[in-house]
Amino acid sequence: MRTNISLILTICSLSNVNSFNCLSMKVAPLSKMEPENQLRRRGFSSILGSDESGNGCVAGPIVVSTCAMLRESLDPIDGVDDSKKLSPDERRRIFNEITTNKLDYAWNVVVVESGIIDETDVPTATKEALKQSIEDLVEEFELPVAETYSIVDGHKTPKLSIPMKCRPWVKGDAQVYTIALASIIAKCTHDNLVLQMHERYPQYGFKDNKGYPTRDHVAAIHKHGPCPLHRMTAKPLKGR
Repeated sequence: MRTNISLILTICSLSNVNSFNCLSMKVAPLSKMEPENQLRRRGFSSILGSDESGNGCVAGPIVVSTCAMLRESLDPIDGVDDSKKLSPDERRRIFNEITTNKLDYAWNVVVVESGIIDETDVPTATKEALKQSIEDLVEEFELPVAETYSIVDGHKTPKLSIPMKCRPWVKGDAQVYTIALASIIAKCTHDNLVLQMHERYPQYGFKDNKGYPTRDHVAAIHKHGPCPLHRMTAKPLKGR
């Protein structure tokens, strides 16, 4: 439910009808923006990319971001790639370039806390966050629904309540420029939240494991028990 998801940053969003045949799956360099250019040639003026960070964690939130370019003639940001392939310094540089340039980029972040994840499950919580992120961006920037197209990283798209075109793209964070931007925003935001988690509960090593179930993290759970930030429905914590 929308009321169950904590929106901590908003500066844009959008998307829904699946369309698999409209875009070439040929992989091109991210800087070429080939999927975005194909969609513009088909008459779409706004192309959104969405991605998440934290799905595989056993502690802390899931972070979802949606990002869009506000001008067609933008030069690509140097070094943009799947956030997992970038160093922390590279991610921060690109994050700052996106988020401080409000005339060129629209973006937002939706955070789903661990308690909400436990009330549903990871796939459901992620889909709800994607839906909110996309729809809030469209509303915030008054994007024309008929001319807006959303691409979501992964195998599935959320069910939107607005009649917008939306499709999934497997490994989209490495192949679609706007998804890569959203991936970097989500990852940087998640990492910042994890550092706050570490300050509160340093015994779990969150600054190093980022909330993922590493060997040391699982050992710390066995030693100290779970903290309020752990997802109690995650495999290492079930039954505790």
